[in-house]
Amino acid sequence: MSTTALPSSLAETVGPPEWLRRAAVTAAGMCAFFTLYATQGLLPSLQSVFHAGVAELSLTITFTTLAVAVAAPFSGIAADRFGRKRVLLVSLFGLGLSTLLAATATSMHGLLVWRAIEGLFIPGVFTATVAYISEEWQPSEVPAVTALYISGSVAGGFSGRFIAGMVTAHAGWQAAFVVLGAIDLLFLLLIARGMPASRRFKASSGGVRAALSGFALHLRNPKLLGTYAIGFGILFSQVCTFTYVSFHLAAEPYHFDLKDLSLLFTVYLVGMIATPLAGKLAWTFGKRRVFVAAVVLGSGGMLLALLSPVWAIVLGLTLSSGGVFIAQSMATAQVPALAGQARSAAVGLYVLCYYVGGSVGAFGPAWIWAHAGWAGCVALVLFAQLAIGAAAWRLWKPTPITATV
Repeated sequence: MSTTALPSSLAETVGPPEWLRRAAVTAAGMCAFFTLYATQGLLPSLQSVFHAGVAELSLTITFTTLAVAVAAPFSGIAADRFGRKRVLLVSLFGLGLSTLLAATATSMHGLLVWRAIEGLFIPGVFTATVAYISEEWQPSEVPAVTALYISGSVAGGFSGRFIAGMVTAHAGWQAAFVVLGAIDLLFLLLIARGMPASRRFKASSGGVRAALSGFALHLRNPKLLGTYAIGFGILFSQVCTFTYVSFHLAAEPYHFDLKDLSLLFTVYLVGMIATPLAGKLAWTFGKRRVFVAAVVLGSGGMLLALLSPVWAIVLGLTLSSGGVFIAQSMATAQVPALAGQARSAAVGLYVLCYYVGGSVGAFGPAWIWAHAGWAGCVALVLFAQLAIGAAAWRLWKPTPITATV
């Protein structure tokens, strides 16, 4: 008898019900994204508080994403060695605590230090959860459950920005970090209850040396390397778009204030619809085709966002967000499948490249913004989208198999 699956009635007697397991996965996606980009909508406001330039303010995002990139491979090692759930819970506790302590910063430099510390804890959430999904659900269910995780990240990305903006408008930016940290710690309780101990996890042996050999194995896999480059391009596009559109809309002729910019991030919510749908479409049409369709959708949205009317910009950002989150769900689900073994290490390398892309997307386009404005940033994003779409179409070709009847 196969031991790869338990009947649903038996599964519910030995652990949380399926709805709670999936709710916990969704919550895990939400937690990290409450804080990761929390300062993005606050940048014009922080400019008046710290009297800093655009490039320096973007470091409140870059420091966090770079810390994520640096820590990601090591979080993969930890998850492969000590277990998915243990690493996930420790990471969530550290993230919630460091977010609370960020409220104690009294200068721009102090805030940057705490933002970097937050980033060190975030990869444990990503790598452990994605690997947990790939092991604890059947292969046919993995795309749909991964899409739930991405949907949680969509909700967290919106909620973190929205809550940070609204709390800052009424009580200051320090209060915003207190609220976000408290929310992370509350979700920790749900995740601890809703995600049962792994049934299929097998600890890696050999310690760091064996893990590093796993990295070497992944780095010799051309399809994985290409997928890592795709991840770089996905977050580069998203961070560049929403960092510089905030400055675009805060300036003439729009003059968006902090509340307006916070409400702008409601466009993220389209991802909560798009990503679960993408999981179903991937099962029918394949991740490769769905990814390319997502790139076309996102690129069309960026072209629309070049127009002057606010409605066109908002609609364009909505389409762009939907495209990016669909693409991310496809790429994330692709990594464990391409890796085969040492999956957390493979996901850790993906997260490294993904967040290096986000770091570059926050800080790198500052020169283009200064010389070519919003139109220059849009052109840069369109180039990145074309590159990752072509790469996915080339690299993710299904392996030919002998047809059977």
